[in-house]
Amino acid sequence: MWPMIDSLRPLFNVLSPAFTAPAAATCGSFLLCWVMCLRHKTLRRVGENDRPDSPPDHTRRHSLDSFYNFFERSAWTPDGLARRVGLLILSRLNFTGCVTLLVDDTLLHKSGRCVWGLGWFRDAVASTRKRVATAPGHNWVVIAVAFHNPITGSPVLALPLLARLHRPGAGHPSCPALAREMLALVLGWFPGRHFTLVGDGAYACKPLLENLPSRVTFVGRMRGDSAVYDPRVPKAEKGKRGPKAKKGPRLPSPKEAAKKADWGRSGRGPWRWQPVAVAVYGKERELRAVSYEALWPHVLGLRPVKVVVVRDPSGAMDDIYLFTTDLEASAGWVVEQFAWRWSIEVLFRSSKQVMEVEAPQHWCQSSVEKVAPWVWSMQSVVTVWYITAGRESPEAAEMRTRMGEWDSEWSLRHMLGVMRSVTLNATFNTNSADQAELKEMVETLKSWANMAA
Repeated sequence: MWPMIDSLRPLFNVLSPAFTAPAAATCGSFLLCWVMCLRHKTLRRVGENDRPDSPPDHTRRHSLDSFYNFFERSAWTPDGLARRVGLLILSRLNFTGCVTLLVDDTLLHKSGRCVWGLGWFRDAVASTRKRVATAPGHNWVVIAVAFHNPITGSPVLALPLLARLHRPGAGHPSCPALAREMLALVLGWFPGRHFTLVGDGAYACKPLLENLPSRVTFVGRMRGDSAVYDPRVPKAEKGKRGPKAKKGPRLPSPKEAAKKADWGRSGRGPWRWQPVAVAVYGKERELRAVSYEALWPHVLGLRPVKVVVVRDPSGAMDDIYLFTTDLEASAGWVVEQFAWRWSIEVLFRSSKQVMEVEAPQHWCQSSVEKVAPWVWSMQSVVTVWYITAGRESPEAAEMRTRMGEWDSEWSLRHMLGVMRSVTLNATFNTNSADQAELKEMVETLKSWANMAA
């Protein structure tokens, strides 16, 4: 059994109240097995890493039951685990002020006639602007916490917090409705916190934004032809019959506002481009923006929003039409907050390529609803461990000396590599071992190599 390193144990103790005592022990062991597994991460192959001192024995099916039962029959819930992960993230990373949440959905490819919750969904990776590709699998809506450490200059990291399975067919909640459910949970867990929720155009809709709590500021994308109106209601004429007006005249749509700014060569009037210096996508960029207040009745009713039209003078990016519910926000802040959304795309890619969240084969409802949220929760634990302790370890310093030009110490692959090295060094201590222990260590290394083959 792999030993839990001293720097990881305090983090895992924060998660322990989400489980019973036996399930907590299984969770800790399974996390280490998942990290140390070098093969395709099916539940069986991950479970075989629990005994690194012996070669894999495919006849001992009963010894792996605890790992299968951890998802199929254990009493823990993904929401209960997510709450403890949220406490871990906000406390260990010393979040102050407003917390930025990122929301998006991703498709985990699955197939099988008996897999619960399976459906055909849009595959964002395979789709293009002219062609929409679909694939079978599970569509998950994920809310993540965005972390940016200005001291270390690290890029924005997305730490998974909550996940909901979007089931196919009529009668099931939509992705925005599931996002609203998870947002309500987060607000209940942290009643004294203010949040900024960042989402793409699919989440700029009424099911998510209607009656949005005052503690939440939304930043998202809107359509270029959105119908927006002046929030200043004109004074009603005396003696005029009928209901009173609730909104002013129609304003130019975001796309029309960009054209008006192009026509305003004098640089005067409300429709003019303003220079905006922002740090987005790892670069300092000089952009131009047009911003104005408006009502978007189709989505937010009579709540005013700030519309921000963004243009890249170099032409590297297309025009982007953004909005926020914070009327005092600057155009630069809106652009930077929306750019943080890219980190959740990086999260999905790393969870599929490094954590191999799609690898486990399971079919029953309990396992389907628990495996993916558990993997994402453990991904957050690994990230918090690296930021708070792993980055200062000798193993991390050694690995940084071997990094190539395109490598990053903030990638999940690097973080897992550091944790794997620290765990190996804690397992094999040659300075205090006798001849018999050294021989046992060699056999363990041989077995681990066989598992990775």
